[in-house]
Amino acid sequence: KEAEKLGEYLRQRQCVNLIGMKRVGISNFLRFFLNHPETIPTYISQKEQHLFIPVDLNDLVEQEIYPFWTLTLKRIVDVADQSDLSPEVKAKVNDLFVKSIQFQDLFMVIDSIRHALVLIGENGMYPTIFFLRFDRLKDKFNPSFFDNLQGLRDAANGNLAYVFTSYRSLVSIFPEARANLSVFSQTMYAKPA
Repeated sequence: KEAEKLGEYLRQRQCVNLIGMKRVGISNFLRFFLNHPETIPTYISQKEQHLFIPVDLNDLVEQEIYPFWTLTLKRIVDVADQSDLSPEVKAKVNDLFVKSIQFQDLFMVIDSIRHALVLIGENGMYPTIFFLRFDRLKDKFNPSFFDNLQGLRDAANGNLAYVFTSYRSLVSIFPEARANLSVFSQTMYAKPA
């Protein structure tokens, strides 16, 4: 049932806040959802190509904004390299990462993410970024962070979706961003597996 519900949200390109208490099986569910070869044709679409980009925030050494965006860009590059995208598109996405690392500028990293997501969308794929353990960075974000996330969705013409996993709702984690979040994502509760 959870896979059907999440698949329906992603088919409609809606963002989802997947909430579950610790030790209820969110990781197992997402491992199945992200890695099973029949997930997309069974739960989302048999016609469209979707690209799942998992960003596990346990991989962050520094819990800061710049490393967060750099990790996100790196995961986009990793998944693009393993996808059915053409070698030219893969090379362009890789170049975006290399250039942003050389300049070490936050704006450049976010802009590179935007360009990479637009390239992926222009080549017939619908990207979905899964921010796993999103609550881990609750003390570092401000309302402008969600503006950047929304800006990336807008740049991708609404073809980008996010899935945030956490043990609480985004509104309770980021109360100062309540106005931004009310229309930003659907809330989905994971039942114990």
